[in-house]
Amino acid sequence: MITKKRKKPDELIAYELLSKRKQLNEQEKKRYRSVAKGFEGEVMFDTYLDKLAGEHIILKDLLIHHNKYCQMDTILLKNGKIFLFEIKNFIGEYYWDDDKLFMLNQVEIDNPLVQRDRAHSILRRLLQSLDIKLPLVSYLIFVNPECSIFQAPLDKQIILPTQINRFIKHFPITTHITSQEKEASENLKANHIENSPFNQFPAYQYDQLEKGIPCYHCGNMATIPKKQGVECRLCGHFEKGSEAIMRICREYQFLFPERKITSTSIYNWGGRMISRRRIFRILQQYYEKKGEHRCHYFE
Repeated sequence: MITKKRKKPDELIAYELLSKRKQLNEQEKKRYRSVAKGFEGEVMFDTYLDKLAGEHIILKDLLIHHNKYCQMDTILLKNGKIFLFEIKNFIGEYYWDDDKLFMLNQVEIDNPLVQRDRAHSILRRLLQSLDIKLPLVSYLIFVNPECSIFQAPLDKQIILPTQINRFIKHFPITTHITSQEKEASENLKANHIENSPFNQFPAYQYDQLEKGIPCYHCGNMATIPKKQGVECRLCGHFEKGSEAIMRICREYQFLFPERKITSTSIYNWGGRMISRRRIFRILQQYYEKKGEHRCHYFE
């Protein structure tokens, strides 16, 4: 049972939207790749947990503040215990030496064990403050099959890509979720912070962004009006006009939450590709009209 689902980080959504409408600099591209790779790794581990037998509770992307902020990738409540998983989507070859992690070219990287142990410490103290007495066990999961870790310490509860299937099957099949586990999961969810202070949105301004309707299929700003919708000149994908307008409305709201939705604002945001009158009709259908006459807007 998943009581808190994983959602795509706002920071990743911002990069996805902005990359279609502006040229990201090298630092922004690097951050974009990092955030995307981290999310892909978490989703990859989700597919393994889907195979977990018996009843259990899963909490994903839990942001906790207990003296310090900490993002918990995945928490599992099962068999009378709480399991914390720190997930890494590393690609390539690495080796451990003297409690440090290196790439094969001898460049040291941030030790993920330190991250896991920090998360474990913060979660343990939160559990103590909530009087939750279930044992806490933490694992570091290297999820990508294209990752090799040499000389990984055997006593640090590290799970390598080739070990994940066996690790998941190792959990005993439980027939029911205990009241302690249910109460613990509700308390943890209640302490989740929705808006992460770790988001590092790239700087952007409205005038810097290309106006138009990006292709739903390939993402390129190459669509043209076609009958009752838009068609991509590059991949040929066709999208109904109402669906395209609603999609760019959501983009506009996400990137500029302080701006009001009007037929004029969406007409300009969409590159003046679909008539203002048609946009007005679509907005009337899906939003509630506010204000009067020339000052109207939609929510």
